[in-house]
Amino acid sequence: MVAADLEWGIGKANGLPWPKLPGDLAHFKRVTSAAAEGKRNAIIMGRKTWESTEVRGRPLPKRLNVVITRGTLSVPDGVLVAGSIDAALARVGEVADIDTTFIVGGAQIFTDAFAHTQLRYVYLTRVQGRFGCDTRIPDLDNEADLTAVAWSGACEGEDNGVRYRIDRLAR
Repeated sequence: MVAADLEWGIGKANGLPWPKLPGDLAHFKRVTSAAAEGKRNAIIMGRKTWESTEVRGRPLPKRLNVVITRGTLSVPDGVLVAGSIDAALARVGEVADIDTTFIVGGAQIFTDAFAHTQLRYVYLTRVQGRFGCDTRIPDLDNEADLTAVAWSGACEGEDNGVRYRIDRLAR
């Protein structure tokens, strides 16, 4: 799950660079929270995302939160820590009630995830504007093995004067 501007920027000053997009946030919560009966989803994020102004080191509810860091990190009970995407996926694999796993940031974690063999989909919110981002992801328009696919959640929206489109890309 990633939101990027027209220059593939995803962040600025350790937060989102655009005004709040309630429609996109609702989409994020809906998709990452919807799991089969008796199960929950896992979300994997890097330390900077965990510490960002949006997350602030608090677990996102009703999901298993996994934080990737090379260093040590103090986290609340129920949050897992791993040193890499592979280690995070292995930790998630040890939890019996997980339905789907999502990568939710940041830039290096996304870059690693886009190249990972287990990647099936990218849920992409394309924010229509340029926001002077200091953090970017690779240009997904040039990823030959990713294609937009029909999906009932695809939509266009505008919040706080910012237009965006939500698509799902498949490998």
